Amino acid sequence: MSENYITYLLIKNMITIEPLLTVDEVSSMIGINKFTLYKKIKENKFPKGIKFNGKRKWKPDEIKLYFNQLGLNVEISGMKNK
Repeated sequence: MSENYITYLLIKNMITIEPLLTVDEVSSMIGINKFTLYKKIKENKFPKGIKFNGKRKWKPDEIKLYFNQLGLNVEISGMKNK
């Protein structure tokens, strides 16, 4: 077996874990309270994210994409490193 084949297998089987943002983190980042955020979600004016263990979460890239579509270039920072 060649070294390239083994490297390919390792890369192919890697799992990427993305951090997920909570309602409190997202509302703090965009400067609105969480109740307004939920209202915007209900009105389809903000991405729904995903529900994980009964709590709504967002991928940072999903938030960036939303703002990019509005013509705003944002950088998600202040993530907790765990």
